[in-house]
Amino acid sequence: MRTRVVVAACLVACSRGATPAPDRGAALVVVGESTKLRAAEALPATSAIFDGTTVRVRGARGEVLGVQVLRAATSATTVSLAVDGARVDGFAVALADVRRPSTMMYGPSRGRGQYPDRLTPTEGPVPTTREAYFDLAIDRDGAPGLHRGTLTVGDAQLAVELTVDAYQLPDLGAAPRVWGYYDDGMAGADAMAPMFRAHGVVVSPDVTPATWPARRAQLAGLPFVPVLLPRDSAGLARDVAWWARALAGTDQVPFAIPIDEPRSLLAQVAVRLRAREVRAAGGGPGRFLYAVTHAPTAILGDEIDVFIAPEPGAGQWTYNGTPPAAGSMILDTDGVALRTWGWIGFRHELPLWYVWDALFWADRYHRGRDAAPHDLLVDPVTFDDGEDHGNLDGVLAYPGGAPSLRLKALRRGQQDRLLLDGLAACAGRPAALAIVAPLVSPADWPVDESAWEAARRAVLDGLAACNPRR
Repeated sequence: MRTRVVVAACLVACSRGATPAPDRGAALVVVGESTKLRAAEALPATSAIFDGTTVRVRGARGEVLGVQVLRAATSATTVSLAVDGARVDGFAVALADVRRPSTMMYGPSRGRGQYPDRLTPTEGPVPTTREAYFDLAIDRDGAPGLHRGTLTVGDAQLAVELTVDAYQLPDLGAAPRVWGYYDDGMAGADAMAPMFRAHGVVVSPDVTPATWPARRAQLAGLPFVPVLLPRDSAGLARDVAWWARALAGTDQVPFAIPIDEPRSLLAQVAVRLRAREVRAAGGGPGRFLYAVTHAPTAILGDEIDVFIAPEPGAGQWTYNGTPPAAGSMILDTDGVALRTWGWIGFRHELPLWYVWDALFWADRYHRGRDAAPHDLLVDPVTFDDGEDHGNLDGVLAYPGGAPSLRLKALRRGQQDRLLLDGLAACAGRPAALAIVAPLVSPADWPVDESAWEAARRAVLDGLAACNPRR
């Protein structure tokens, strides 16, 4: 079973014989981006980055740290954060109301309630009655060492200490390992590509030879180019040959998933026959990859180039996240769910994590392709096939471009993976795995953010030992 840590604090002294007061948690807490508390939940008494008086955060140069400020009070106030040596961006936090918990297809749901998710960029102090969110971007060329700042909540001020390590984090957007699909032609979707890339995700529809010139820059840095193949055999052969020529000698390889999730025997046979057509047209490793969203089977055979299975494993890719193999994308799960992707990806050396979908604002598969987006905060169910349904399944950002808290947790995990890559490069992969293995076992991980931050600090300590300049 997953480890669940519940921390509570008694706020009043209980005299002998008196009835203990109900636990209402702390009055104010500051946590990272991989903690998620419903509106009715008491605040935890402890935090990995806050001791009640001082916020202490640490990161590499070029790293972006997420900071959530949560209050037990429900009165309106403003929150602001300023730190020397870092750019701070504030976001207003909106709650999504889960009335129908996601089904077990997505793993355990935390149940009904109002969950923080939509983050709207805010100029100046962030107005709030419950919580505020901040991105703290450490200067890439800033001075290592201690930097100070102030967190202002209403009329109160709290000290902030930022410790900047000498290690410089590689640009997260330069070589992302996550591809998020969305339907071509979605209004406003293309404009979100830069925002997603800054979070370590390349978003794009499948491309064709006709759309490649317009999409090429959008897919730059991704090692694999998602391709939409024609259904007819002649068109398939033509396009496979075209892509193999177009990307020959580059650092990108085209791939396609012509048949999604072939569960039936007939569907798997169809996958095998189409894979043979791709090979006959010149496809194969290094030229054009035929992929299938399924684990290997005897029926699928050995002509499939890439198996994209829900259970991550060496030599294959994975997609979305299905507990206990990996954290889920849904809203009503724990806050570390998408952070797990970076650590699991490092452990299994996964070259690509496929996200279906990144912008699934309307359930076009069950409500029709012309289904209009609804208010995702009022009703966050985005996928419903009559048997299974998921809250914000396939949604990492909102119409209009607002990111989600889950996207911030995903970025946190991808930055963690870059830190692990750095440690592996300087101290050896076994040194990095010694930190990863106790945290992310094949079917278990802690859901308390403190455990993840302790592991991250261990990685930073290892990097500091390799790069002692301060």
